[in-house]
Amino acid sequence: MPDHFTLVETAPGVHAAVAGSSGAAVGNAVIIDTGAKTVVVDTFMTAQAAEELRTAVTDLTGRSAFLAVNTHWHADHTRGNQVFADVPIASTRMTVELIVANAPTDFIAYEDEIDGYLATLREKLESEDPGQRALAERRIAGLEQLKVSIPGFSLTLPSLLIDDRLVVAGERDLEILTYGGGHTNSDTFVWIPSERLVVAGDLCWTRIHPRIHDGHPANWADILDRMLKLDPAIVISGHGIPDGPEVPAALVPYLRAVDAMVEEVRAGADPAGLLVPEGSEEWDGPERLWDGIKQLAGR
Repeated sequence: MPDHFTLVETAPGVHAAVAGSSGAAVGNAVIIDTGAKTVVVDTFMTAQAAEELRTAVTDLTGRSAFLAVNTHWHADHTRGNQVFADVPIASTRMTVELIVANAPTDFIAYEDEIDGYLATLREKLESEDPGQRALAERRIAGLEQLKVSIPGFSLTLPSLLIDDRLVVAGERDLEILTYGGGHTNSDTFVWIPSERLVVAGDLCWTRIHPRIHDGHPANWADILDRMLKLDPAIVISGHGIPDGPEVPAALVPYLRAVDAMVEEVRAGADPAGLLVPEGSEEWDGPERLWDGIKQLAGR
């Protein structure tokens, strides 16, 4: 059994590697057996989680990966690339540029920065708010795993560039699609028509307030509208458990509401006086929403 994720078979030959609580995997990854080739979608935040992912690829399909895909630039989906350095990694050109622009260059300073953040989070473990304590515990676990990965880290970039669509043929074909930027300036997702299955990357979060800090909420909602026109039956989110089309369907009005909230804050509204978008009251991570709105309003 992997230490850093749980494997969930969402369709024949399609396994979601759902990030666990160890902190080494934060976003999800996916293993797809096309019948002739194996494709990995996203590679986790650390080499230690990616090594387990590579082992799972062989155990599940009997072969090594033929192709890896980075759905976007964020580190929790790309820092494990080095474990798949011997296979082509696909992404958009802009995703490559963003990986490079945001990669650490001074690892001593980077580790010092992590240590400072850890010290701040450990203080929050004394908070009287159980939500703050739980959030601090989760973030501490991730940062400690990130520190473990730093000494052996090697920046590994995608080499196969996607303009709008790439088809991988097999007993079941899959399409790697990009409709532009929503969650980040450039996002891709994978569509398996025979299974009506979308591997959404961070375009979808299952009952979790998504990270909007680098995003474009209105464009993001438009992308999800287009995704829904594919008529998916299964949606594997970048965060949270696999589910169905109700995930992107719920995010479309949420993101349109977020876009309006950002404009309100730009016009002078106090974020503390705003309510979370209707329907998201029970979603995990509302602090992510408020932080993101402040960042987008100041952009």
